[in-house]
Amino acid sequence: MDGNMKAEDALADIVSRMVQLVIRWGRGRTGGSTALDLFVQRARHQGRRVRPLDGDLRSRTLSTLYPAFDAEGRPIPDGASSPLTDELPDVKSWMSNAFDQMVQDAVSCVLDLSGGDRVLQEYLRDLALIPFCREFGVEPTVAMFLGPEMEDFRHATQLIKSGELRCERTVLVLNEGVIRHGQTTLGAFDAILGHPDFEALVKDGVRPVFMRRLTCLSVLRERGLGFYDVLDGKSDRFGVKASPTLYHMTKTWLDTFEREHEAAGTKEWLP
Repeated sequence: MDGNMKAEDALADIVSRMVQLVIRWGRGRTGGSTALDLFVQRARHQGRRVRPLDGDLRSRTLSTLYPAFDAEGRPIPDGASSPLTDELPDVKSWMSNAFDQMVQDAVSCVLDLSGGDRVLQEYLRDLALIPFCREFGVEPTVAMFLGPEMEDFRHATQLIKSGELRCERTVLVLNEGVIRHGQTTLGAFDAILGHPDFEALVKDGVRPVFMRRLTCLSVLRERGLGFYDVLDGKSDRFGVKASPTLYHMTKTWLDTFEREHEAAGTKEWLP
């Protein structure tokens, strides 16, 4: 090691080379797919490979954002994969192949298990996923997303308490992005933050992280701009760069994301 290298730089280099597996678990329609997309974009922007695993056959968000093949039918490196159907044999084959490739290629993955698909959950339990990861040097993180509705919180709490996918690195993401239009974000999560079960989860090691609302998200999607494309001054599909306001909103959102995970101590859990 270079004697001039700072300790924190050395640690960051080690973390950047770890194989990370982030599992989005729990209810759908809570913004988890957007967060996984951000995780992928962030890692690739920083020079790390990440493979999206799309187990959400209802929306196929990651498969749409990261197609496996180009227009000519050629494979796209690290494009998203998904099971052919939701039938158990197809799911088992897909999951086994995806995890085998993750270990063999030493490439981090994000896994979307939106909607509480019982078939996928049962297979993950059969595999004993967390011990599997430990055996092969993979660092797993379970990310659960919720809006301000108490039903979201109750569902997340029940899943965590069930121990079905017990993981030392569990993040509870309070997502302002799914707050209904016309509602203010100020105090939206107060009922959850003050709930005894929330305090118990935090005491048990679950890390709460806020994900702020990005009001221009739909504009970025329509224009085919990635979050870091905006920061890098790249043009959209029409050859037009982001305006100063679009740049500022996106940069502020990304900066806030980094601060939230820094404060929660979860940055090293990301791919």
